[in-house]
Amino acid sequence: MILDVFEKNNRTRVDMIRTYNYVYYEDEDNGIGKFEITIPTNETSLIWLTVGNFILFDEGVVGIIKGVKEVETSDNEINIYGYLSNHILEFRSFLLTSNYYDTVPEILLSMFDELFVNPTDVRRRIGFLTVSEDIPTIPGKVRYQSTGKTFLETGRNLFETNGLSFGLYPHIENYNEQIEQYANLSDFEFYIKKPADRTIGNTEGNIPIVFSFDLNNLSQLTYEEDAQTFASVAIVASEGVGEERKTVEVHNTEEEYTGYERIELYVDARDLQTTDEQGQQELTDEELEEVMIERGKEKLKEHERFITFDASILQGKYKYGVDYFKGDYVSVVSKIKNKIFDAPITSVRKTYSNGVEHFDVTLGVDRMKIRQLKEREIFRYG
Repeated sequence: MILDVFEKNNRTRVDMIRTYNYVYYEDEDNGIGKFEITIPTNETSLIWLTVGNFILFDEGVVGIIKGVKEVETSDNEINIYGYLSNHILEFRSFLLTSNYYDTVPEILLSMFDELFVNPTDVRRRIGFLTVSEDIPTIPGKVRYQSTGKTFLETGRNLFETNGLSFGLYPHIENYNEQIEQYANLSDFEFYIKKPADRTIGNTEGNIPIVFSFDLNNLSQLTYEEDAQTFASVAIVASEGVGEERKTVEVHNTEEEYTGYERIELYVDARDLQTTDEQGQQELTDEELEEVMIERGKEKLKEHERFITFDASILQGKYKYGVDYFKGDYVSVVSKIKNKIFDAPITSVRKTYSNGVEHFDVTLGVDRMKIRQLKEREIFRYG
């Protein structure tokens, strides 16, 4: 694998990393992602390995250099590290209180346009960001109010609550097939998608993606359940003081928890107000309650009972980036627990070390379904 380096101002290819001791990247769904590269000092100069420049790892995976460290030993090395392209979505925050009432995709599109594409202050515009024309239609409107958060944090809160994915996809142009080199990183396209259901028995007509030791496509599976910060009820408090302060309760299920099962999370949401900074009414009391409930859902999402899998995948019948993608739902078989876990891929990790490639995925708790293992069902799809 050759790593292409692009200059940050005009985004043209200026260098290549052909030799490296170690390459690692983690691509997160609705997250930033990160990377690290270790190269020998005689491989290339540091001219283009500078903060802000871009590195192309794989199709759709571009890193932004955030640091370079040179280590002097008997084998001198250069360590390069940074984040993946979604880091750009942290470059802008909501400076004033903003209110929205629309479908979740339309809210995020409006936010992206206001902060990155057509901001009131033209200095905040980033010219190489574009918007995908293929945006899913999601029924149902929500009311949302945001102040002070970054675009990425706001989007993650909205989308993980509603089961959607978003991010920046890099477009590479002028590929020269003869020398296998890219010439230009033209733009980063902002996309929104509804993750595909590729689990056993899915109703979308997708070929099921099943990972199992019996199918020889797993080399390791680590299961973890963590409820250290779990809360079952959010108490959201917004405007007002003392007994006049407005509060709502939000539960993480339709069941109302009481007694020992009622674990409360206090949410200080004084940034949610019915009036703006000039005292003009922005929301009615009913609309304020709607955004308070949405805030409670977001905070409960951060305090779930987390179940995660780390799986070392053997590339075989299923190829990542062709048959399945980050965010998609897949089925994982645990014979020890005698269960099938249907879960979304929350991150993928690739490591190149000593000429060997390792591929790992993390499957998260969000909307995970757990079923009893049925041997015949697995092998029918394997």
